[in-house]
Amino acid sequence: MPDSTATSRMAGDDVIQGRQRLIFVNRGDRYALSTLGVFADGAVLWRFGSTDVDGLRAAFADGTLTLTPPEGAPLIIEGTASGTVPALESWLTPELLIGDLADDLDDLNDRPDSSRRCWNALLAYAADPTAANLETVRGSYHAVPEHRRIYMLGDMDQNDVPVRILLAEVGETIPARNEGSTLTVTPEVREQALDYFRRSRAAVAGSQARRVADGPESTVALAVGGHVYPNGWPDPAGLEVLQIDYPATVVRDGRPYASVMHAYWALSTDDTGWHDRIAAADRGLDARKLGEEAPRRTGWPAARLGVMTALLRDKFERHPAMAATLLGTGDAQLSYSDWASRYWSSSGANWLGRLLELVRSELAAR
Repeated sequence: MPDSTATSRMAGDDVIQGRQRLIFVNRGDRYALSTLGVFADGAVLWRFGSTDVDGLRAAFADGTLTLTPPEGAPLIIEGTASGTVPALESWLTPELLIGDLADDLDDLNDRPDSSRRCWNALLAYAADPTAANLETVRGSYHAVPEHRRIYMLGDMDQNDVPVRILLAEVGETIPARNEGSTLTVTPEVREQALDYFRRSRAAVAGSQARRVADGPESTVALAVGGHVYPNGWPDPAGLEVLQIDYPATVVRDGRPYASVMHAYWALSTDDTGWHDRIAAADRGLDARKLGEEAPRRTGWPAARLGVMTALLRDKFERHPAMAATLLGTGDAQLSYSDWASRYWSSSGANWLGRLLELVRSELAAR
């Protein structure tokens, strides 16, 4: 198992992404090898407990969690084996592990991690080498978990030598790239290190401009769907108009339907009686309940995505005010909540959210 692997957990209908790694849990009479996961919402979980990053420190401090249980202690690997702990030596300390998990948490939330924050500080210092900017570099460098520092430049030829040159005093001797060799920092050596970051700054600026030439690389998420109003829809309605059960006439093959949901489920069957009962349902949710009982038409799983796309296009072309609401979501990632289907919902493939984004883009392109 590498340092960390992807994982996830369900929170209601939402999928919370995370990263996990192995850890030993003290269960009193024995140690258990378990997974320790950190999730985008800040939760830290293992099989026998849960906390947050601050609570994780306490769990290491009181011995609940450990990287190296004592040799000879009873050990269980759930579902696999049991025995005693062999002689173990970890290259991590709890604080280094917590630093790794904090970086994972940043990555999961699309924020710069400690290495990227240090890199940004270095580029700023190269452009304006003031004492204040150097102190920012110093603080951000020491915030990177120590075992990750030699990788932070992404340059195996340099490791983190250019950073250590800038943090050293002129005349100071520091370890060089090759093991056992040293380097004395001179004004010329220091200027070369600054040039390294100036060139990197120029390269980053050029690459960034090319990457985002046609717009942002990432967008914020916006939750839509999932609302039920037994006493009637809000008036005026907001994002509710994006729901497929919202009352909005759509037409397919010359026949009107009361909502996208009415049309979708009526078209899912080739039984005329079921089709007409579904189309005549009072509400979209009633149409779905009937549709779930009706026989499916042949080849429906392959056709359903195309049918839904056509219905959504018709809805927003036929109702300009609703189209304006859809366009008002900008370039947000639309996470559609549908408790009855992981296929359509953000708890699974999020096809409804993705199709709404497609229709929105088509409207904007016009």
